[in-house]
Amino acid sequence: MPERSHSFRVEAIVLRHADWGEADRLLTLYTRQGGKLRVVAKGARRIRSRKAGHLEPFTRVQVQLARSRSLPIVTQAETAEAYLPLRDDLIKTATASTIVEMLDRFTYEDENEHPLITLPKRCPDPAPFSPERPAGA
Repeated sequence: MPERSHSFRVEAIVLRHADWGEADRLLTLYTRQGGKLRVVAKGARRIRSRKAGHLEPFTRVQVQLARSRSLPIVTQAETAEAYLPLRDDLIKTATASTIVEMLDRFTYEDENEHPLITLPKRCPDPAPFSPERPAGA
């Protein structure tokens, strides 16, 4: 039986996060390699946490995960794409939230090689949602 390594690195989109315990955060990530994963970010809610800013919803991140008895633990996190224009406009945020919610609801944990990983990249340009452009133009 082949031995799996203790830690592994994946690129993921943060779908959601929830507080867990006093200082930890439970994350739902969507990865190309492993499908939807639930992981724990230890200490992510602390004020001086280096991981906290990288693990916000709608963010594409590179994370180093360590296997544990129950859920993988985030040991390192690095932002690959922050999608900052989403945070500036309520309409764009609502659209991104709908896309992420669909991705979360229509996928299962440990479902590999799902084509929906490219959904956030394939969505229409956010320009149609800008207030300067009239509706239907």
